[in-house]
Parts: sequence; C-alpha cells; structure tokens
Amino acid sequence: MTHLTSRFIVLFTLILEFAGRSDRNHARLLHKFPSMDSVSVCTRVRFDPNCFGISTIFSYSIQSYINEFQLRVNLVKGKPVQLALLVHGVHGPYKEAFDLDDFWHSVCVSWSQSGGRWALFTDGLVVSRGEGLSSNNIGPGGRFIIGQEQDTFGGSFKKNESFSGSITELYIWDRVLNSSEIYTMEKECSPNSSGPVFKWSTTGNRSLLLNK
Repeated sequence: MTHLTSRFIVLFTLILEFAGRSDRNHARLLHKFPSMDSVSVCTRVRFDPNCFGISTIFSYSIQSYINEFQLRVNLVKGKPVQLALLVHGVHGPYKEAFDLDDFWHSVCVSWSQSGGRWALFTDGLVVSRGEGLSSNNIGPGGRFIIGQEQDTFGGSFKKNESFSGSITELYIWDRVLNSSEIYTMEKECSPNSSGPVFKWSTTGNRSLLLNK
C-alpha cells in the first residue's frame, strides 16, 4: 500500500509502479465490460521524466477488434506530454496536456458514439474536444490492460509502446462525464460517485490482475 498526499489529505490507495519500459509489466482489470455507446475514464498518472516516445496508459481490446479503445501518449524531451484517444482503430490527434515534470496529474477522457465526440481533460480542465472518432459501439467482454498496448487479444505487448511511471485511481463510467463533474472531482480530490462501472480498489486484490 502506498499513499498520495493531496491538499493536506493523506489518501491510502493502490499505486501501480511501472519501473522502466517492459514487454511484460501490466495490470488487467478483472471486470466484465458491457457494450458501451459512450464511456469516460479518469485516472491519476505520473510519467517517468526520462522515458520518451510512444507510450500506452491503457488499452481495451475485444476478440473481434484489437484496437477498440486506447489512451496513447507521445513523450518528447523538453516538450509537454501529448495525449490521444484511439477508438475502434481510428486514431485521434495528439494534444499537449501538461509538462513532463515527474508530478502527479489527473487525466480524464470521454467518448460518445453520437458523432464520435471525444474530449480530453487534465487536472480538471478541458485540453481538447473533437468529433468523428468512430461511430461504432465499444464492444463487450473485452480485456482492459493498464500499461501496455495489445497487438493480440490480451497480449503481444511491445516494450517500445509500454508505460513507464505510476498509475492509480482509475475509474470507468458507461456515460460521458460533463466538464462540471470532472472539475468537481478534481477540486474535491474524489471520484464522482454516480454510477462508475469500474471502481478502483485500495488493494486491487479483487479488481486487478498484476503481471511483471
């Protein structure tokens, strides 16, 4: 168990530490996902300031389509962290989010089948919005992997696309969170309690399968 200190409140929670790039290190959510026509994912991340190139915060694949839903990162020395969503094989643009500074940052992403609308938020504020990012439902029964990009269903990881740093407090909703909800979660240092389909556990024993 590790702890985060935020605004004079000590929060005890499970923190996943990914020490350097690897084609093995990852965590799989032990959750059966439904078909979703909209989704929001929020988490807290801290990037390794000495790791550069393409990285993957999470990837979700289904047996019929591997690149179903991903949050990708481009890390360039001396430049801000760039984030991009990938939905059903359609890759959104990389957008600058925050400095590569070895500090914790909150990241929220949302997507809706309606018009393929998407949004990226960091530290409670919107970074970018767009549309046209696929119009297919996100399929059910998939594998949600933290820290790796999947080239086959649940596997075939590549070291040069892996995550290096720390990840914690990942929550998933089967709806689009609005800007006010995301700002409130950041301000109160607490996830929105309204209906997440996946809640982060303090120990991870029943919700995560860790692999190194």
